Amino acid sequence: MADNRWQGMEDLSYVRLLEEQLCAHRENVNYALATIVDTDQNTARTQGKMMVYENGAAVGTVGGGALETKVIHDACQAISTGRGGLFHYNMNSQAAREGLACGGSMSVFIEVYASRPVLVMCGAGHVGGCMMRLARLTGFQIILADERPEALIADKINAADRYIPIKNYEEDLGKARLPQGAFYVLAGPNHDADRKALAAVLNASPAYVGMIGGKPKITAIFEKLHAMGYSQEQLDQVYTPIGLDVGNETPEEIAVSILAEVLMVKNKKGRPQNV
Repeated sequence: MADNRWQGMEDLSYVRLLEEQLCAHRENVNYALATIVDTDQNTARTQGKMMVYENGAAVGTVGGGALETKVIHDACQAISTGRGGLFHYNMNSQAAREGLACGGSMSVFIEVYASRPVLVMCGAGHVGGCMMRLARLTGFQIILADERPEALIADKINAADRYIPIKNYEEDLGKARLPQGAFYVLAGPNHDADRKALAAVLNASPAYVGMIGGKPKITAIFEKLHAMGYSQEQLDQVYTPIGLDVGNETPEEIAVSILAEVLMVKNKKGRPQNV
């Protein structure tokens, strides 16, 4: 009878863990899952799972105490490096040998679940539509921001994971609670849209921001942003002219060249140089 009650509690804890994982996937949050795979002697638990977020918060348990603290530490390290694996913990001590504390050894498998990189596409024109399709193929979560009538871009809205309707890029992107470290591509319908989008994006801790345009457009936009108080250091973050120089002309080729540049930045292959 008692065993059945404990089994019910275990089942509920695993359901909560699954719900928490599903929520993390929906929110695109990094986490690790620690699972007991082997124990011997006097361990507090012989089975258990624990979900660990990159800030050290945890759901579930692998036994509590100093051991669990160490597992949480190793799980956070695994999230930061992107590499999990099998971890072995030896809890033998004098107190444990005398029966005053749990001892033994435990093996825990830590799996890392990395969030998808986020591409924020500002502008759902020809290049924007191609860019969204290619970025999805390479694992990006897609956020679309656009000021066009929704009926004109319904196919692109449907292709995005999230859609932000725009009246004013600077105001609406600033209120949109976009994730830090996102990748931004600015391809709005006019210079004013891209200037306002860039003003918002530069304050959003981007991993990458690229803007379509020739030198006259870039110079004009940068001069206006300088006058608004943006520093040269901030403007130096912007990849423009955008994309690798592959002699591209069609929207598809331009999108390929932009995505190649984004992936170089994402994979830490240095800042691409257009020549």
